[in-house]
Amino acid sequence: MKKLNLIGKSIFLLVVLVLCTLPLAGAEEYEIAGRPFFLNGFIQQEAALGVDNSKFHGRNVTDYFMIQLEWEFKLTDSISLYGINRTWADLAYSLHHDRHWFERANRTKSQKHNARKNLEWEWDRYDRAGEAVRELYFDIFTEKFHFRIGKQQVVWGESDGLRLMDFINPQDLRREFNLRDSDEGYEYTRIPLWLIRATYFPNIEPAGIRDLQIEFIINPGKPKTNRLEAYESDGGVWATEEPNLPWGVRVNLRNRKPRTLFKNFEYAMRIMGDWNGWLFTLNAFYGLQHDFYLTPKAPSPVIPRWDRAFLQLNFDQDYSLRRIIGFTVNKELTTVRFRKTTSPVLRVEALYEFNKPFQYEGNHAGDMAWTGLNSRFRQSRKFKDQIRIMLGLDWNIYIRPLNKRESFFLSAQFFMYYIRDKNGEYVNAPFYFSNAVKQEMMPPLPPSRDRKFIKPWRIHQTQKYLSFLINSYYDNKRILPQVLYLFDMEEKAHGLKAKINFFYTSHWRPEIGCMMWWGDHDTGKSLGLFQKNRQVYMKIKYQF
Repeated sequence: MKKLNLIGKSIFLLVVLVLCTLPLAGAEEYEIAGRPFFLNGFIQQEAALGVDNSKFHGRNVTDYFMIQLEWEFKLTDSISLYGINRTWADLAYSLHHDRHWFERANRTKSQKHNARKNLEWEWDRYDRAGEAVRELYFDIFTEKFHFRIGKQQVVWGESDGLRLMDFINPQDLRREFNLRDSDEGYEYTRIPLWLIRATYFPNIEPAGIRDLQIEFIINPGKPKTNRLEAYESDGGVWATEEPNLPWGVRVNLRNRKPRTLFKNFEYAMRIMGDWNGWLFTLNAFYGLQHDFYLTPKAPSPVIPRWDRAFLQLNFDQDYSLRRIIGFTVNKELTTVRFRKTTSPVLRVEALYEFNKPFQYEGNHAGDMAWTGLNSRFRQSRKFKDQIRIMLGLDWNIYIRPLNKRESFFLSAQFFMYYIRDKNGEYVNAPFYFSNAVKQEMMPPLPPSRDRKFIKPWRIHQTQKYLSFLINSYYDNKRILPQVLYLFDMEEKAHGLKAKINFFYTSHWRPEIGCMMWWGDHDTGKSLGLFQKNRQVYMKIKYQF
């Protein structure tokens, strides 16, 4: 492992050396052995400050540093090698390592302190040196096939704020949760996979369908999961907080991430086409869940006793099968116009997932069947089919009082999730005791329905969300303000990302903005999990 870490750091130093030797005005096309070689990239530094009475109000919570190189080498006219090399660090761990507030934010009494190891440098955990190679694949073109083989991202779907059809690659949610780049297509947080991808162009037009394509995807590599640290001690400032537990009790989670086995191979297929202006896809996937569910194990005594804890509740983080079919539709509504502007575009994404796992609560809130501590219930989870759908409308429209020269881009989306044949209560986990339980010795062990202690984050049979994105250019397209708003209609939780990008030079790209969350923070419901992290930020990027 140390050798892999050394290799990763060596690659990083090589990237820095290449960047230092590039001319500032930098030509992007070179020749290697007489073949074209294209190169571009950026260096980026950003910093964030806690605001709005957040837990870290007035504190410099993060200082992200990133270098990225994107290149392509044309081996022949039909074969090319493409890659992205990236390193990402949070320099706050170096700047504040000796400050008490930062140390308190990155450790808890009941968990080991791993946050610095996990998040200070991107290669500190999760594939180690492999993180320096973000993407690396061959593109091979023939008359009727396009093959893409290697480490890559697959983009299915176009939704903002929440991902629906874009489910092939897992997501890195350790920083800023879902607001990090959900307004930019998840380019930075989507986790690349080693895949074999083939697209077939049959050159036929059945039933008037034009541009027909059939895409096949196989993941023979190690399946990956979403990255979301469960505790502050693992994920530092950005992790969910330690669950509220009675004193005397602690929780231990063992992550049983899936291994590279033949039975864990993942398969996907997509059919794409254009039928009379309706751009459509038909999608199918067979693989593993990206999110874990909890499997309770027998509790054990804490020996030796520490942090007032004498009872440990043990859980495995397991991953089940995922089987999905779905479709997308994209259509410009040419019959709709407003003051001679462009027509709106209708977008629809819908899927049906078979036997999706849900943490089972029992017949009533407070039964806590998923803990394994209630003898009345032997099941910790239920498997149910779920329907998920997104209806979106994109529109470029003029609002003259706000901008006399440029149009506004508006994107509104409505999401609905529906669980078929739901019986009993399902909850998001782990744990949902209120703050009141911290003063108690041991209770409430289930069954318990004391509202003083129990306040679960229920998974409703029908879940509804709204998102809205708006932007427009000013000052001859040199200033771009943008706002993304996300609303959880069931939990009355809100998320907001507002930013301004500046384009005054060819290379420098300053950005200022804020990211805010509001919700029920006491028991960690929905976006309320992260309202302690409300922040303003500043970013400076140099592109070459």
